[in-house]
Amino acid sequence: MRWFALIPGLLLGVVMALVTGMWQFALFTFVSVLSAALTMALMRRGKKEKDDDFSDQPIWVTPSALAIGDKQLPKSGWFFKEQYSDIFFDHFSKLSAERDVRKRTEELEESFYRSTRAGQLPFWAGVAEGNNLEFDLVNDGPHALIVGSTGSGKSEFLKLITSSMLVGVQVGKLQLVLVDFKGGAALRKLDEHPAALTLITDLDEVRHERFWQYLSGELKRREHLLANAGKSSIEQLPELARMIVLADELPAIVTSHPLAIGTLEAIAARGRSLGVHLIATSQSLSGIPRALIANLTMRFALGAMDPGDLISLIPNVRASVSNSSRALAIWGSNTISFDFPISKAIPMIGEAKLYPELVSGWTNGLPLEITSQDGLLGIFDIPLQHRFERFSFADLNGASLLVVGAKGSGKSMFCLNASSVTDAIVLDCPTTQELEEAFQAGRQVICAMSSSFLMPLSLQRRFENIINLRQGNLDQHLASGLPKNQWNEKLPPGRGWFKNLSIQLAMPEPSLRQQTQVREPQLQVG
Repeated sequence: MRWFALIPGLLLGVVMALVTGMWQFALFTFVSVLSAALTMALMRRGKKEKDDDFSDQPIWVTPSALAIGDKQLPKSGWFFKEQYSDIFFDHFSKLSAERDVRKRTEELEESFYRSTRAGQLPFWAGVAEGNNLEFDLVNDGPHALIVGSTGSGKSEFLKLITSSMLVGVQVGKLQLVLVDFKGGAALRKLDEHPAALTLITDLDEVRHERFWQYLSGELKRREHLLANAGKSSIEQLPELARMIVLADELPAIVTSHPLAIGTLEAIAARGRSLGVHLIATSQSLSGIPRALIANLTMRFALGAMDPGDLISLIPNVRASVSNSSRALAIWGSNTISFDFPISKAIPMIGEAKLYPELVSGWTNGLPLEITSQDGLLGIFDIPLQHRFERFSFADLNGASLLVVGAKGSGKSMFCLNASSVTDAIVLDCPTTQELEEAFQAGRQVICAMSSSFLMPLSLQRRFENIINLRQGNLDQHLASGLPKNQWNEKLPPGRGWFKNLSIQLAMPEPSLRQQTQVREPQLQVG
């Protein structure tokens, strides 16, 4: 509005005064125009005055004064800028929300935040507008993504809703698989729960391949169980326990191993009917494949988020959605702001495991030592099928076998065992001439060789089977054709790989072990 828009009103007042002789019209019009002009000037000044940045300043409220940081505000609200009103509204809204959360927390703390909602996997998430915010992961999910910057409380919120589910589900009907790529600090306490099967971290690199194979094998196992029972989903097979995979720091997890992304996408796509649910956390959506995000239909946005991530989570997000609450819950077509407490305890911590055999299978794999019996050569680990398989010397069908390993890898003990249960020619670190003479004899040859020994190709090709134990260093490990991620300098004696499967070789009876004489020739054949 320009000042000249006031001229017609001023002229009308003057004309009315001249016509009627009542000069009050002119005075009234003049005062109105002056007031409008003054108002416009003040509004223009207010628009030009930039808002101060009080984002990191404390708010002080006393009976005699109001202040933001070191700036004391006018005592009268007439002189408050709109910015001050917004700041105090958000401040007192936050205090009110914190009071509600504190009250609800005190009420629910003893029950570990048990949800009152009925469902397969019910959980309490916090307080929204003074009411309990509760979900059922099966019906509202079936998978969830928690997004928030560092320090926003992602891990604490993950533990909170997990604790709520653990007390809301019948004991023995829920299993936990924990993937923590922050060194295990966030989820290690949950690993002590009786329902936890395993915890894997970014520091357990030698376990990664087996873990992803085992998790993928769990999906296949459940598919077979449903197919054999003639059922299409877990709802029709109530005796099968549901499984929750908790993945902390999803972007780092999906890039940790080639099998990781495929396994997680399979869970997100097929897990609902199989009873396997994924709850993941991330600092942002960057680094998470779109196909995976699309199936994580329940989302929680914590703290201050990147605007682009917020729009991706809530395409129709409005400015009014963002308020003083700590988090946003997005599921289906619903969006609601809420606050949540820090979980102080987890139920049943330290009690005996509900599934000790499953814990061993998921975490330990093959036993550290196997004693020979009935001609046993070793035991295979087949994680995709969740089983171990015995392998005997008779299964070689007379074919030759070469075992290669470094000092202390268990190859000499293996030779002692082979000598006691087979009639093959068993050689422990022989010379090239000894090998040639053994093959000329026309009998089965079983040979153990040091990883530092370079065998002529003409002899190496005569071995139909090769077992690689722990090698002397990474270079020897790679030279033997083994993947880099399988290198582990702390492998137990007798542990190695045979036909792309992990194997633990059988060792002789303790009474025979004293007879072993270790030979480590350093012969190098060019």
